[in-house]
Amino acid sequence: MATGISFLTFLAFYLLYCTSQKMAAVDTLGLEKWTGTHKRASQYASLALMILSLGLSCFYWGIGSGTFTFFILLMTVASLVILLAPLKLLNYRFLGILFLCFILFETLLF
Repeated sequence: MATGISFLTFLAFYLLYCTSQKMAAVDTLGLEKWTGTHKRASQYASLALMILSLGLSCFYWGIGSGTFTFFILLMTVASLVILLAPLKLLNYRFLGILFLCFILFETLLF
């Protein structure tokens, strides 16, 4: 569940990041072209994903700690996206390996 919430938060922030005017145009995931042509729709989709992620974290961890955990997760994901996206390190292979490691750790440790 925590991995899914993290993935939704990443996807939501990355969509908002792609709609930014200051973003360097890199086409590593394929979402960049779509967000360039459908800017308003991607912003609404991103905000809907953020609200869904916040709701899921509040459901999973409780209202107080879920909100706190969501904002900590959002800050972490935002920092990683802003640092790694211009370096073209966010690709399907890297994200797939990271996602599989998170699922493995979540099932083995929790």
